[in-house]
Amino acid sequence: MYAVGFAAVLAGGCPLRQLILAGQGSADSAVTVLGMFVGAALSHNFGLAGSGTALNAETQEVVAGSVPVNGKAAVIICIIICFAIAFGNKRSEGK
Repeated sequence: MYAVGFAAVLAGGCPLRQLILAGQGSADSAVTVLGMFVGAALSHNFGLAGSGTALNAETQEVVAGSVPVNGKAAVIICIIICFAIAFGNKRSEGK
C-alpha cells in the first residue's frame, strides 16, 4: 500500500479522486485510471499479485495464499521508480 500511496501522491490525488476527475472530463486523470487498469492486468497476468487463498497443486486443497517473491521484488522496483520520478521532477528554486 506504500507504493500505491506514493504513486497516488505523485499523480495528484487518491485513485478515487482520479476516477471522479476522469468522469468530469480530465484527460490526465483518464490516462491515470487506464494506467491503473493496465497495471492491475499486468500484475495478475505475470503472477505478481497476491491472494488471500490459493489452490495447492499437489493436494487440490484451498490453503492460505501469500504474495509471491516476484511480486515483492516488483513492489520494491516500483518504489525505487517512484523515488526517481519524485527527485527528477523536483522544483528548482528560482533566484
